[in-house]
Amino acid sequence: MPGSPATRRSAVLFALLCACSDAAATTTDDGSGTGGTSSTSETGASTSSTTVAPPTTGDPGSSSSSSSGEPGFDPPTPVCGNGYLEADEECDDGNDADDDGCDSACRIPCGLAGEAVALAPSAESELWVVAVAPAPDGGFVAIARQREITSDEEGMQTLGLARTRAIRYAPDGQPAWDVLLAPDDVRFTPVDGVVDADGHVYVVATVAGADEDDIRAVKLDGTDGHVLWTMDKDGAEPMSEDSASGVALAPDGDVVIAGEVSDGPGGGDVWVGKLAAVDGAEVWTTVWSGAGNGMFSNDDAGRLAVAEDGSVYVGAREYVDYNIGEAVLLKFAADGGPAEWKFSPLADGSVHNHGPGWVAVDAAGDVLYTAVRLQGAVPNFWVYKLGPDSELQWERALADYEDDGDQWSLDGAAFAPDGEVVLAGGLRVKDKVAQLEWREAWLARLGGDGQVRCRVRHRAPSPDLLPPDVVTYDAAVGADATAYVGGVLVVAGEQQSWVGLFRP
Repeated sequence: MPGSPATRRSAVLFALLCACSDAAATTTDDGSGTGGTSSTSETGASTSSTTVAPPTTGDPGSSSSSSSGEPGFDPPTPVCGNGYLEADEECDDGNDADDDGCDSACRIPCGLAGEAVALAPSAESELWVVAVAPAPDGGFVAIARQREITSDEEGMQTLGLARTRAIRYAPDGQPAWDVLLAPDDVRFTPVDGVVDADGHVYVVATVAGADEDDIRAVKLDGTDGHVLWTMDKDGAEPMSEDSASGVALAPDGDVVIAGEVSDGPGGGDVWVGKLAAVDGAEVWTTVWSGAGNGMFSNDDAGRLAVAEDGSVYVGAREYVDYNIGEAVLLKFAADGGPAEWKFSPLADGSVHNHGPGWVAVDAAGDVLYTAVRLQGAVPNFWVYKLGPDSELQWERALADYEDDGDQWSLDGAAFAPDGEVVLAGGLRVKDKVAQLEWREAWLARLGGDGQVRCRVRHRAPSPDLLPPDVVTYDAAVGADATAYVGGVLVVAGEQQSWVGLFRP
């Protein structure tokens, strides 16, 4: 069973440029309530461990003494700013200025501060982070999609169903708990998650219901990850295909979720519901449907955000007709009801298929919205900053950020506490000489005016010519402005959930 240390392989690596404690982690299954513990392990059936790794830009062996017996000279004490890359320095440009691409501590602005990696149950299994939820204590929760795949001695594979895995990391980077939701025989595909002021975790997912798919919201206890309540939403249309899309906290402590539901034969609509934090009961619900084409309008919901005044912003794809899918942003009042306005920045009457990306709201009430081209030979994404009344402040597009490489994607957008904008995504890099290709992550921080303050690309370290793939799916920002980028690290064909922590 998934909670047993004898049958489940999991490990976590958290590498920070500081020391971390060696507390053991606990892995549990919400159905069994049992789990195993381990502090370290190299072989055998331990469940998880945490290791401090040397920084990738330094030389971990440079401080070791020579074994040749020959006399030598002690190396000089590393000094940041002398123009030489020494010890754990990420850069050294020979000065102590902070705004020239290498700060006075010899660190790259916006650079990687640490990463958390968890192993899948087997080498063939699928595992990637779909959402990262910062916690108020400085930790975070990785919401991952896991699908166990095993092979027998003859190579015949057994394919499991997609399930939801939630890993809670403490502020020091140690995994506090690790739970796998839903029984083995129920498909439970996560889409988003959030942590409330008390440390409890909300996860929204699409679950296989009695009549096709339903929306499911689950509240997990912040101390150990056990389920506090579950809420399912099934559309009124028989055999309706419903799906979850996002979750956000309301200022009163309740939670707002979004998804697509089918309440009639005309197709799916955008559904938004506010749930009571105490038991998951519906406080209010509302539905939005686009104009559509004749009697048919199949609209899709995306991510959402809630402002400090309770206003709800939801990204959506509006079905205009067979040839046009429009990326829109909807605003709802704090008590639900019909949409107050619709923002359609790319509606020009041309044939296209655009969809929603990410939505965020800052303390001033300004809104961040992203859209993506869903079909077409040339990929593109767009970023918009709006005021509360949908007035456009600035906009950006893929061309403002891409340089070398291709297949650039925007996989996360969020506000920092000071109003700075954080964008993150991935790209493909090709080495034409060696005929190799791999994927990297990128991150940029923009000022309130939309101008780039700093930008960084992350390539997974490797002793081989071919680096592991880093594929990104989400990004979030914590209270200290740390940016969390979630996705998957693919090492020699094996998938590992990955969260990169990028300093302000």
